[in-house]
Amino acid sequence: MPCASKPCQVLACLMVRRWRRSGRDRWRHEPATTCQEKDSFMQPRKNDVIIIGGGVIGVSVAYYAADLGASVLVIEKNHIGAGSSCGNAGLLVPSHCNPLPTPGVVARGIRYLFNPEGPFYIHFRADLELVRWLWRFYRFCNAKHFYHCVGIFSKMGRESLQLHRQLADLGGHRYQFRQDGMLNLYITDQAFQEAREDVVRVKSCGEHSVILDADEARELEPAAGVRVVGGILNKIDGCIDPLEFVKWLAEKAREKGVRFLVDTEVFWLKTDRRRVSKVVTTRGDFEAGQVVLATGAWLPLLAAELEAKIPIEAAKGYSMTFAKTPGAPQIPLILEEARVAVTPFADALRLAGTLELSGLDLAIGRRRLKAIESETYRYLPKLGGLEIREIWRGLRPCTPDGLPVIGRLRPWSNVFVAGGHATKGMSLGPVTGKYLSQMLAGESIGMLERSLSPNRF
Repeated sequence: MPCASKPCQVLACLMVRRWRRSGRDRWRHEPATTCQEKDSFMQPRKNDVIIIGGGVIGVSVAYYAADLGASVLVIEKNHIGAGSSCGNAGLLVPSHCNPLPTPGVVARGIRYLFNPEGPFYIHFRADLELVRWLWRFYRFCNAKHFYHCVGIFSKMGRESLQLHRQLADLGGHRYQFRQDGMLNLYITDQAFQEAREDVVRVKSCGEHSVILDADEARELEPAAGVRVVGGILNKIDGCIDPLEFVKWLAEKAREKGVRFLVDTEVFWLKTDRRRVSKVVTTRGDFEAGQVVLATGAWLPLLAAELEAKIPIEAAKGYSMTFAKTPGAPQIPLILEEARVAVTPFADALRLAGTLELSGLDLAIGRRRLKAIESETYRYLPKLGGLEIREIWRGLRPCTPDGLPVIGRLRPWSNVFVAGGHATKGMSLGPVTGKYLSQMLAGESIGMLERSLSPNRF
């Protein structure tokens, strides 16, 4: 909640000043460690902020917290950028303001359940938490909540795009930043008509969208085939190479004094009254003034250590990366009915899709991979002879109301949460880092604080 009293304002200012003294002055004398640092005894044991999770969200929080002067340690059980930050489509989509729960999505989802190659699937299991999550999801599928989320994602998307542009000015060539729009393609009249209506209805996100007929869509993207009945160009959208972006941002964070401890697993969190006193890892114990949980789909497991419940379900997604061939798309695409994203990189082409609620299961479904590729040819028949480079799957963290969780986790006085971005993590990473770093410094993010709070459920 906003901090209205004078004492609170003074305390926030003192905290930022302390961060600047203890962080920047300390790093004036101590060399920053590399991302591959292996010796835990070389790491100072006390930090202003410890961030658990080295994906796009954790690294973004680290970057902006260090910018305020905090001494920051990031602990990652794999490598920086592992998990969903690695093989996703890399789309920056401020135009995509819709949450996962929308009016009518349940009916469409039920149809997909009977198609083993469909873009949506639920692996039903004896799990009461899954049942509760699905019930909550169903209750959020209404128009009132839809427009509430649209307003939030519109604001966050615009702010995050501005931050992405600022970061790109520093090093966008290092991670292939581009902002030349994204084209949604349709092969059925019904889906195209519904999309046109959405553009008109959701003006805050559709103000930069252009409706194209079939010929206009093929003129803009010659790879589109004869089945395409139309398209919608979202002119402000863009894309990046996701893993290269996270690795680059981690380098910039290290320049600000952030330290990264990789290949390190957090065992548990030691508590003292209503504070986390130590983070216990495979490389020893670490003390922190504040702790940030940014572990994506595994966030509920870590929150359970604090007897807290955060309703996040893991949604498995797949991608296939191919060598780029002549005739490949020139701009990012969304193949709407198939729910497949197509991202052209400098020397590669990536197809990404599906949303599979199957818990923390990382098994690869071969039929779904084949479905992504075969569906792509319906829209882009000129593609052929693609040489596979990589097959990837990852778990995207989804909340039942479709909004991320960003803020302090009650009743703990020094524990904060950042996660639950579903398919928007890469797009909203920078603004999430900005928001949470402000909260760590004792500042408020205004009206959004309540809507994004991890205590709202």
